[in-house]
Amino acid sequence: MEHATEDLFNTALYPISERTSAAYRKLVAGAKKDLDARNCAQLADFIRPAALTQMQAEAAALADQATYTEKWLNPYFSTPPDDVAPDHPLKRLSLRRHGMIRADRFSPTGTIKAGFLNEDLCRFVADCLGYHELYTYQDPYGSVNVNVQPPGCEFAWHFDHNDFTVSFGLKQPAEGGGFEFVPDIRTRTQENYEAVQRVLDGDRSDVQTLFLRPGDLQLFRGGCTLHRVTAPRDTERHSLLFSYVEDPARIATAEYAERLWGEVHPAHRRGLQAPGSQ
Repeated sequence: MEHATEDLFNTALYPISERTSAAYRKLVAGAKKDLDARNCAQLADFIRPAALTQMQAEAAALADQATYTEKWLNPYFSTPPDDVAPDHPLKRLSLRRHGMIRADRFSPTGTIKAGFLNEDLCRFVADCLGYHELYTYQDPYGSVNVNVQPPGCEFAWHFDHNDFTVSFGLKQPAEGGGFEFVPDIRTRTQENYEAVQRVLDGDRSDVQTLFLRPGDLQLFRGGCTLHRVTAPRDTERHSLLFSYVEDPARIATAEYAERLWGEVHPAHRRGLQAPGSQ
């Protein structure tokens, strides 16, 4: 089944297929402005209603096949050192529990896969994030995923290892499930542990919050932005993740795939290390 850009995305508001137009340049400039200001851009109602309904149905049908991770982790996903105080951010462990639907679970002819493979969207993401070119990530498990967050399960405060994330809201609970973040709390040269510790201790003076409503697109740079998703209180939260990379040949290592998914695809034994993988 053919999925044209205008069938998938709200091109009346977001003319992502008109790359040479003034409207496209204005759209990209607005997203860049938000990313520069707070490392985050939210584009409301980006997915067309009919396509959104199909994506939601695909995700709901596969939610019980999600691979769940339950681990106590610090905000850096690192091994805590012995030579820091117990209240240091490197020693602050929080329980992270959520499910991820693997890429190979989705129908190759479904709407979710069509959205991921859409070339207009890939170019738009690259332009907004300042990349000359991006490619769809070819990892057999990690290229496109749906994050399943049950009631009571929080994505604790953390920093990302990857350069950026591309997310779409599919299912947002009425209570909880807020995306909270503190932009640029650290830099490439300064960890700023004191500021991170204040947030972990409950200081909300610099915390920003958004709710990723169904159909919304979020572009986010999480490497220097402390962030979390609060626990849903009434129903599951579903978010759709598309992964793009600069090197089309890179996929996850076998070790990383085993740790994340509990099994290894033959391609992982042949592949190179993916950006941000460990």
